[in-house]
Amino acid sequence: MSSARIRSLHALIRLRKKEVDEARAGMARALAAENAALTELERQLTQIELERDEAEGDAGRESFRLWLPVAQENVAQAEQMVLKTRHDSIRVREELIQANAAYKAAQTLLEKREEEARVLLARREQAELDDLSRRARPFFQ
Repeated sequence: MSSARIRSLHALIRLRKKEVDEARAGMARALAAENAALTELERQLTQIELERDEAEGDAGRESFRLWLPVAQENVAQAEQMVLKTRHDSIRVREELIQANAAYKAAQTLLEKREEEARVLLARREQAELDDLSRRARPFFQ
């Protein structure tokens, strides 16, 4: 195996490593966005509970009744955001898995090529030793 091919494989591995690092950063961002969306949904649901608990008397219940559709719309929007961020997290996770697989495949290929180069070098060295040994022996014994 030529050293040019091995250098190319090293370059490919660096590229694949960069892709893995970028995918990990994307995964961190996606999980942070998903966590923020879940926190917002929880906040919206808690707000409804607080307002319901604080609604006392006819005026309070009437105010809560008028406010509730707006709060329910906010909850629906928060739920949609959770679904979107969860979908994004799944997509980014798949990208990370693919990037890791490509990185590991490149590493495996490099290891295989380096092993082939070592075996070839060992064979050449042994052939040279055998040749030197044959030359050093007398022709007739």
